[in-house]
Amino acid sequence: MRYCRLAYSILAFVFLICIIVQVYLAGMALFGDSELWKYHRSFVPMFGSISLILFILGIVGNLNRTMIWGSLGLFVLISLQYITALHIAGALHPVLALALFWGSLALVRSSYPFLMKRK
Repeated sequence: MRYCRLAYSILAFVFLICIIVQVYLAGMALFGDSELWKYHRSFVPMFGSISLILFILGIVGNLNRTMIWGSLGLFVLISLQYITALHIAGALHPVLALALFWGSLALVRSSYPFLMKRK
């Protein structure tokens, strides 16, 4: 169980870093070289499934419900990002990116106390 919690914490941090990189790529493409949009589009499939892995690790690691459902919520937000990228309510795309950032930051912060618990 401790290894699941450690993996959860590490993957939550990796997910947060990926969100930051994704926003950076979007900013570089928007304000710099528009050729970088291809990196912005192709980077998401590389880390999008981490939230599902977090969901499974949360269940196996016996984490609290907020962390378990929060990781599933991140998956829903990423799925909504795909929809808003298709110009159907495209203005929500950066708003959802903010929600992804704050949600992943909350998971990172809440996962550290679980690392210290021993059973």
